[in-house]
Amino acid sequence: MKSPMMKITAAAVVAIACLIGALLWKGTGSGVTLADVLEKLDHVMTYTYQMRSTVTSEETPSEWTGTVLVSRERGVKVTVQTVDPNNGDTLVGERYILPQEGSIIYISHDEKTYATVKYEQREIDNYKEEYNDPHTIVRQILACDHISLGQSVIDGVTVEGFRTTDVAYRSGFFWQPEYREEYAKVDVKLWVDVQTFLPVRLEEDLLSDKATRSVESSYDFHWNVVVDDNDFEPAIPADYTSVVGDWTIPRTNEDTMIRGLRLFAELVGHYPVSLDMKAMESVRDELLGLIGYDGPDSLDGLSYDDKTKMMNDITLLSMLGWCYEQTVATDNNPAYYGETVGPGQADKVLLRWRLDDGQYRVFFGDLTTRTVTPEELAEMEKP
Repeated sequence: MKSPMMKITAAAVVAIACLIGALLWKGTGSGVTLADVLEKLDHVMTYTYQMRSTVTSEETPSEWTGTVLVSRERGVKVTVQTVDPNNGDTLVGERYILPQEGSIIYISHDEKTYATVKYEQREIDNYKEEYNDPHTIVRQILACDHISLGQSVIDGVTVEGFRTTDVAYRSGFFWQPEYREEYAKVDVKLWVDVQTFLPVRLEEDLLSDKATRSVESSYDFHWNVVVDDNDFEPAIPADYTSVVGDWTIPRTNEDTMIRGLRLFAELVGHYPVSLDMKAMESVRDELLGLIGYDGPDSLDGLSYDDKTKMMNDITLLSMLGWCYEQTVATDNNPAYYGETVGPGQADKVLLRWRLDDGQYRVFFGDLTTRTVTPEELAEMEKP
């Protein structure tokens, strides 16, 4: 999404589509409708299920199984068993999504390593909802063209099936790959218990426009299970090593953009020629090389503090284009002069855009900022 407003608009479109679907969908003889399933899910506070995933692409394929435990209050815990494509060994790990703590934690028991990613803002809530919430699956199917598969029996349970092949579908269960945004082919089937109106099984077969295929199944659901706070307390043995140090994902705001611009200038002596995301991606490898990063092995042997600095520098550089696109809306008359304005030029406008009240937000070459009137800006930008 290009801006918060676009996100809100997209959410409204999906909500309206769901409402229309709920009004028009008549269901079948079983009386099960997706609107009923949504209503039932509103009362589910905890649940667990099993998952199996196989991803094939031009890169190394991946295969894993996992047990997912979800609490709407505490977060998500996933116990993962991954097949090593090199030797076929099974690797065991855990993943925790903890909104209250603002962090995601990864643990690899085979390598005796862990990684904690902290978030400065509540985007982790979006991550949690988007990647594991059954509400998302049902809403997506309801918003897409879909059909009824009629009744069948799964593991002794009478179920009603629903199917969508609409490429507008966006996956919602945990651990979907990031490239899921554009699909060339979709085949999603959801089966719901006709007695409880709760999901029993989900199958997704998704082919991306980059020819990456993800085949996943979620099954053995248990709803409103008893959980303990200890279930969401990562137990990291004392001899495990942090692979990324104290890694923090900063807010998508002006301060992060300024820090990213300052770091860029420190590395290459000037500002980016363009803050467009594609332009920033084109120089990403060069920038990472300047800070000494050439893949995960670059972190081996570094001290905790050096790992922390490297990962946070990588994050700042990677987020620079994203911060620009999120902070500076294209319809707010923006202008960026990185090709002609250099570090330390306190009297030169480096970046500006119009605010809602008609004034302009301005970054100067020395990365100080001001809010000015259109008349003041016109004087500042005179040759």
